[in-house]
Amino acid sequence: MRQLYIRDRSSDLHGTTVIRDKNGESCYLLVGKWGMRYDALSLYAIDGALLAEVKQLTLGLLPKFALYVNRQRVGTIGKGLGFVQQVIYIRGINWIVVGSPLTSRYRVFSGSHLVFSIQPVKLSSGYCHELKINKKEDEPLAILIASILNHWARRSEQEPLLARLMKRSPNLNTSMSFSISNQLNLNCKERRNK
Repeated sequence: MRQLYIRDRSSDLHGTTVIRDKNGESCYLLVGKWGMRYDALSLYAIDGALLAEVKQLTLGLLPKFALYVNRQRVGTIGKGLGFVQQVIYIRGINWIVVGSPLTSRYRVFSGSHLVFSIQPVKLSSGYCHELKINKKEDEPLAILIASILNHWARRSEQEPLLARLMKRSPNLNTSMSFSISNQLNLNCKERRNK
């Protein structure tokens, strides 16, 4: 299992991002921008060879993106609805994304096998997304899918939403997936009773 690190692109609408391994060595270059129809992100090897691309097909509340490997379209991914938990199906490659935009933690499966996982980590240079990928040949698609998920969860701050909520309310119980909404409901009821 290989670990790769992607810097949060939330403050960077276009430009180049270097993807590094756990030793800090540069592995890939992610180049491109979002926002308009047919905008694309391209993933290059360090030697300059194009490995994979993601192109935005539609705009709006539920945008869709096409995934390309070696200039061949291999699948499409569309945004799913959900705040606490999301399940997203990637057509063409038959992968399923399960995770939470609240915590920015995702796992991607092919059948019952884990392809890769994503989680935010705080490094000395700021927040990054750590990818743990089982097979080297899945790395290009994993990086692009992680970039799409990060784009959908884009916030003005790089700190994950759950970490910001915990700072504001350190007694917030997050042991269950719905405990945040339950805590918010309790706070509202307490205010009404006062």
